[in-house]
Amino acid sequence: MDKIDIEKLPMSPEHCVKDLGKTLIVAPHADDESLGCGGVIALLRKYNQAVYILLLSDGTLSHPNSLLYPKEKLRNLRENEILNAAKVLDVPAKNVIFCRYNDRNVPGLGSTNFESALADINKIINIINPQSIFVPWRKDPHPDHVAAYQLVNHAETYHAKIYEYPIWLDALGKAEDFPEINAVRPFKLDISSILSIKQEAISAHQSQISNLIDDDPEGFRISQVMLEEFNKPYEIFYISK
Repeated sequence: MDKIDIEKLPMSPEHCVKDLGKTLIVAPHADDESLGCGGVIALLRKYNQAVYILLLSDGTLSHPNSLLYPKEKLRNLRENEILNAAKVLDVPAKNVIFCRYNDRNVPGLGSTNFESALADINKIINIINPQSIFVPWRKDPHPDHVAAYQLVNHAETYHAKIYEYPIWLDALGKAEDFPEINAVRPFKLDISSILSIKQEAISAHQSQISNLIDDDPEGFRISQVMLEEFNKPYEIFYISK
């Protein structure tokens, strides 16, 4: 299987985001929008394109054993963090939509709740009527990311163009999870001019990148190594051929 060499790809100039038009960012968890799409969001807003963020999960399994942050408090914290990130990225709070599906149980194919969730997604897409939709890579190694792709892939997206973004692919992906050259067209976007804005948006998610919640030894925290992977002057997206 031929793997795409990201480093050798030519970069698309930032102004090409004007062609994306009104854009919907689908984030399984609060932080995915900033990690995978913070650059494209900031550029879209720089060029006065409307952006909406759809948060699928409630994020309450990042620190399941915390007494200081029980489920509802943790959910509220993470929702506030994505609102803060959205503010940094110049996305109005009214454009952030919360589905509150159970963390690690976003309805995917085979789930008893899939059709109900799909109906919800169809309603949202119909109301927003986006020209572009960004969703995690179809084989990104996390069940909620795969489910997010399946929901969008089965939704009535009309004429919207679908862009898939990787989050866990490099860190956890197996050889068969990576995109094949003959199956997708990579889109490498130059985000160098707004990289500092993307980093500020990522920093809004303190519950995920710091010891803000320090009473759960099994709590999740993004490693510094992984954070460095998202501190590059470009973002990668995949478009089906």
